[in-house]
Amino acid sequence: MSDDLTNSQVALLCAIEEHNDSEATSDQRYDLARLISEGYAQATHDHPGSAFQLTAKGVAFLSERGAGLNEA
Repeated sequence: MSDDLTNSQVALLCAIEEHNDSEATSDQRYDLARLISEGYAQATHDHPGSAFQLTAKGVAFLSERGAGLNEA
């Protein structure tokens, strides 16, 4: 599993986990594109209030790092 995610990318994973992925800045859109392309997150159309969700890889990454809700 890759450990080369930036702090802002890890924070974005946490925000997605919390379903708090509101309007993204241009930097966050770049980070989100990377997270999706590397399989940490995916778009969702069936979750109200959130356009993205973590994949199993994203959940495992946060678990390994000890990051979770309200942490980055």
